[in-house]
Amino acid sequence: MSHRAGFVSILGLPNAGKSTLLNAFLGRRLSGVSPKPQTTRHRILGILNTPDCQAVFVDTPGWLEKANDPLQEALRVQSKRAAREDADIAILVVEPFKPTADDVTAMARLVPKNCPLFLAVNKADLLKGQDQLDVVVNAWATEVKATEVFTVSALKGMDVDVLRKAVLDKLPESPPFYDKEQLSDRWERFFASEFIREQIFALYSAEIPHACAVVIEEYKETPRRDLVWATVHVERESQKGIVIGKNGDALKQLTERAQAAIEAFTGRKAVLEMWVKVRKDWRKDMRALKEFGYLDG
Repeated sequence: MSHRAGFVSILGLPNAGKSTLLNAFLGRRLSGVSPKPQTTRHRILGILNTPDCQAVFVDTPGWLEKANDPLQEALRVQSKRAAREDADIAILVVEPFKPTADDVTAMARLVPKNCPLFLAVNKADLLKGQDQLDVVVNAWATEVKATEVFTVSALKGMDVDVLRKAVLDKLPESPPFYDKEQLSDRWERFFASEFIREQIFALYSAEIPHACAVVIEEYKETPRRDLVWATVHVERESQKGIVIGKNGDALKQLTERAQAAIEAFTGRKAVLEMWVKVRKDWRKDMRALKEFGYLDG
């Protein structure tokens, strides 16, 4: 029996549900999710293996039409690069609303020209009745020339299996690109930072999550447990006070929740220790962006 393998780009605007869809494809939580936009800041590979297929899904930051600081410009570059990289299949994830003119312009920048395009209307469970769903699907299908159109709810798992099967069936014949036991091209320390960021988005409001950068200072595996040391960098002393909270209660809650997420991901016990430091205006600081892994070089 021949083997099929290929790269699948997951594209879309911020908060469309790209990371949730990746997690649903894989059947486990790999990419951090939040109702707030710009949760994903890094390109993440998620590898789905079956006996005769390997789909390498590429989850990227949501497309930003305008960058307000060097960090957002770095995220724009990542999205552009993913869209222009050689992909065997592209999945364009959109929300269940009629597209605006700005949406259509942004989609034109994202969609690769030379590969099959699957349009995934996500959060379809939010619509009432098939008639309403048909109106939205037809509106998107008119603007985006897709190979196939799917309606899914990544959060609830609705019809994700249908889209997954279509992807696997469309992959070209190829040997696997990665070991068949491999889940991602990232290591545990990267996912530890992502789970900490995910909990920051869950626990803090307003500007705090966007002003935080997480750096894993050390990730050490021992026979009994994983030891993780992490620093949360913020831009202002006032933000540091909010992250730590009165008597350190907020930081304690963040640490406990992030530690539990790390343990659930690795299947091992973990001890997480965290510090909060001020790196003034780091989102505008090119050196800081390089140190924190948002820029190459």
